[in-house]
This record gives sequence, structure tokens and C-alpha cells, in this order.
Amino acid sequence: MIILVGSHKGGVGKSTIYIHLLMCLILKSGKRIAALECDDQHSIKDWLDDRRASGIMPDVDYYECYHDIPAMARKLDNKYDVVLLDAPGRRSPEFSKCLSVADLFISLVDPSSQIEINTLGLMVADVRQYQASVNKQLQAVLVMNRCDTHPADQDASNFRRDIEVDQDNWLPVARQRIYQRKPYKRAYNLGLSVHEYNERGVNMARGEIELLLKELNLLAA
Repeated sequence: MIILVGSHKGGVGKSTIYIHLLMCLILKSGKRIAALECDDQHSIKDWLDDRRASGIMPDVDYYECYHDIPAMARKLDNKYDVVLLDAPGRRSPEFSKCLSVADLFISLVDPSSQIEINTLGLMVADVRQYQASVNKQLQAVLVMNRCDTHPADQDASNFRRDIEVDQDNWLPVARQRIYQRKPYKRAYNLGLSVHEYNERGVNMARGEIELLLKELNLLAA
């Protein structure tokens, strides 16, 4: 299975959440997992270099490809159970190539950013176009990231409501939210994932990642 983790723009925490999804699958799914970086900012490679320099195990089966992405992804798909693609956080040739080959597209969105939401329609149009022609098996889901942990905050709920009112023109929204929690970034900065990091509040972060993967049928319930 080929899974693309991306977004319609940068700055939504894509690389950070990619790492936590990747390592949760490696540590808990029992499947063969590969990371394929297609973003020339090399965020995943930089994280992995830090991890390897610190001698942290397990290692990650890591690959890079920036040109013939579909061919590379399919080649890895024959060897691994899951291939996790990291695409640039913007509309780009690499992003389009990833869309053309992915089975599932996980699109991260910050529900508190109205400017970001206003540009989301361009990405949805791209996905719909690929689903109708180039990649008819492509499934896609919006995942709300960096949600406010304050009980009174309504941004995520309002975002879901607005999307569901006009669902035919949008993509489905995952029930599970990813909240703004310090362990996500702190673990990432140490070459770790939240499943390998110990700090107060980390169990909530672990739970969010696991519940999202279970909702998407990528981790056994």
C-alpha cells in the first residue's frame, strides 16, 4: 500500500506527523514499512541522520526520489507492505506525481488558520481530478493537526461542520484529531517518535497517532 502524507501548503506540521505515523507503523503494525522522501527539503533525511548519529534503533528503510516517483513507489510497493511518501507541502510536480500513484492521501490541515482553509480548495480540486482520471483508486482524508487543547476552543468543530455541510465539494475529515502537544516536536528534535519518547503528556500524543491509524485501517484495532 502506498500512502502519501502531504498538504496543500507548508507549515502545517507535515514532516513531524509523518515521522510519528511512520514510527508507529514500524513499531506496532508488524508490517514491512518503507519511507520514501520526495520533498527536496530533506526533513525526513535530516531527522533520520540525527537518529542514526545517536545510535537509536530500530533503523528506518529510507529511500529518496524526486523524478520518476511513481516507478520508485511501485517498486518499493512490491517489496514492502506500506510505503509512506513525503511530498512537498505545496502544489508541485513532486506532489502531483505522488498523487498519481498513492492508494491513500492523508492531508494535514490546521483548522485554526482561515487563510490556510481558503487555499484548501485548490488541493481538493487536484485530488478530485486525479480520482476521476489518473488514479481512480486514490482515497483521501483530511486530518486536523495542531488542534487547540483548550476545552472551549471550537475551531476544529467548526471546521468539521463547515466541511460536512458541503461534503460533496470537499474531502472526508477524519474523526481523530491531532492536538498541539509539545511531545510531538520535542521527540522529533531528538530523532525520536512519541512512541520512543518519555515525557508528561506523551501518552496522549501516542494515543492520537494510534487512533488515527486505526481509524484509517492501517493499524489493528
